[in-house]
Amino acid sequence: MKAGRIIAFLTAAAVVPVIPLTVSAGTAGPAKRIIGYLPEWHYKPYADLDYSALTHINIAFFEPDSSGELQCDIPDSEMKKIVEKAHTNGVEVYAALGGADNSSGFYDFIDTPGEMASFDEGIMTLCGKFDFDGIDLDIEVGSSDRIWNVYGDWCSDLRERCDKIDIGMSTATAHWVAEKVSPETFALFDHVNVMAYDNDEDRYSHSSYEYAEVCLDYFLNTKKIPKDRLVLGVPFYGRGYDSSGALDWNKVMTFSEIVAESPENYALDSYKGIAYNGAETIKKKAELGRDYGGIMIWELTHDAKGDMSLLKVISDTIGKAGDTIVGDVNSDGVFDISDAKDLQGWLLGDGTLLKDWQAGDFTGDGIIDTFDFVLMKKALAETPQEDNSIVVSDIEGIFTAVRNAKPGDVIKIAPGTYDYTPYYGAQKIDTEAEGTENAPITLTALDPDDPPVLTGNTTEHGYVLHIKGDWWILDNLVCTNSQKGIVLDHSDHTVIRSCEIYKTGAEAIALRDGSSWCTVDSCNIHDTGLVSPGYGEGVYVGSAKNHTEFDHKSDHNRIIGCVFKNIAAEDIDIKEYTTDTEVGFCTFYGDGMTGENYAGSFVDTAGNDCYIHDNTGYRNGNPKIVAAFEIHDQVDGWGYHHVFENNTVYMDQPYGAENTSRPMYVVDGWFSDFTVKNNKVDYGEGLVDADKPEFYNSDQVTFG
Repeated sequence: MKAGRIIAFLTAAAVVPVIPLTVSAGTAGPAKRIIGYLPEWHYKPYADLDYSALTHINIAFFEPDSSGELQCDIPDSEMKKIVEKAHTNGVEVYAALGGADNSSGFYDFIDTPGEMASFDEGIMTLCGKFDFDGIDLDIEVGSSDRIWNVYGDWCSDLRERCDKIDIGMSTATAHWVAEKVSPETFALFDHVNVMAYDNDEDRYSHSSYEYAEVCLDYFLNTKKIPKDRLVLGVPFYGRGYDSSGALDWNKVMTFSEIVAESPENYALDSYKGIAYNGAETIKKKAELGRDYGGIMIWELTHDAKGDMSLLKVISDTIGKAGDTIVGDVNSDGVFDISDAKDLQGWLLGDGTLLKDWQAGDFTGDGIIDTFDFVLMKKALAETPQEDNSIVVSDIEGIFTAVRNAKPGDVIKIAPGTYDYTPYYGAQKIDTEAEGTENAPITLTALDPDDPPVLTGNTTEHGYVLHIKGDWWILDNLVCTNSQKGIVLDHSDHTVIRSCEIYKTGAEAIALRDGSSWCTVDSCNIHDTGLVSPGYGEGVYVGSAKNHTEFDHKSDHNRIIGCVFKNIAAEDIDIKEYTTDTEVGFCTFYGDGMTGENYAGSFVDTAGNDCYIHDNTGYRNGNPKIVAAFEIHDQVDGWGYHHVFENNTVYMDQPYGAENTSRPMYVVDGWFSDFTVKNNKVDYGEGLVDADKPEFYNSDQVTFG
């Protein structure tokens, strides 16, 4: 139905009774949308749909015949059954008008005001006939098409008619479709489905996570569409490429077909040249969509069944419109003081965004104003606040709290130095406890200005922290005097933030044994490899191919804003079999690199699809450093598709110190294909743009 408008009404407010903290979506406003398209050519499988995971179904497509009457190849009797079953399950049904192959016939019926009025009235009649809850305009034609000359007027007329019969109106769009559509026209729609797939400019993924971010940003900032009205579109199919690298419509597989070939494909993103979105990427996109207006799917009958279902991944991540936590305007799963701060900031116009404004509508009148803020404060005062803080001040307390941690625990360590080795001869502070997405486990400093020092008694052996569970936050800790600093084994979604790790025998941080979706953020890493300099990396992602005891697939990890100094091996070493590692905004100092075990660059990668950007590197005259970034060929099919963007490196001289015949490359990867954009290098005579092939050792470089 029609979306409510947010209105700030700054007046004095009276206090009325507080509504319950958990109510049905019908009372608290809609949750995030999960919209699935069902095409007319696949209507028979509709009976197998999991309606409980959906908020909307869009029937695709209706197009006008020669007389202007809208047609769809689903028989009327079947259409009514679909709508009836959807409504029984609380799912709205929209009629999708147009489509990629069906959009050209609309203009002839809307090019004059009289024809437009008659045609639009026919659309309303169609909605009444089948009890549709709304219409979805899916006009997919180029910017030169004449329909855009009347599109704004058409949408205005449809909006007025939809309001009269109390139905919704949405649109499906993409960059190339939206060029001629004004922000004022987009404002007429209750929500906008963003088709973030079929990207012809990406030779490796037609629907990458990064492309989703770009698409949403375009409609948010260029077309001025509010976040809660933007619905991220995801594909339930994969596409292949022809010999020129262009998308090939003759190479298409549904997700159900892909996982039928091998269940292992469930979590992957490519199979035999077919690029698709597997479960991990869909989950990450669902998390992104949760921060906007939800997720749209093309199309539902492409999905696999049961535990292999991508719709299940989306539903588990976003949740259907069921229970909504009243007051949780920032959508973090908890109603607390942070929600009151956000609502106050929004009312004062300080730029704060409300991720779920409906959750703050305490009066239930469809608007947000100071009446709601007063009621929110009262509800917050009357709500018992669970305090999961655990303060520890000795090593036994640290071990006990870490090993017995529960979701939501915040373990705060008092200032001091804590040697873990006397604790029953321990080799590390270890745990298998797991947090959750909404309730991670946090290990942090009690006093942010005086972080605790966790230490061993030798750099010969042991780890300071060994985390073997998911959803941890390690924050503002100092780890030192051990073989390794922090090791994550099969630990997903863990954050290592604002930590100092130094004086280690080998690497400082290891993300290994399948650890994925982890972040190393704003850490100070120095003085590593004191015992084994060839293995003294700053951050080590994955495992070398000879370590068969580990799961090599440590994917989608991020190393952001860290500083590296006196690192004996590479500052960051990304191993074979890993995918989608991001390294950004880091600073590398070359002092200390030994050249042992072929260490000779700031970042060494043997994985695929790395994004290395906005970093600064200083060689500082170290003769062992032979390139800023290196790509190694360890396993067939690995070491490809990287992007190096906005990096600035100070390499002192244009050739190697120990091999003066070899250039000092910005990226050395003779076998690899990679993309470079806006990098700069200083060979001792000032920074220059690294925009020529001579700066890169490969014949397969793409200049962005």
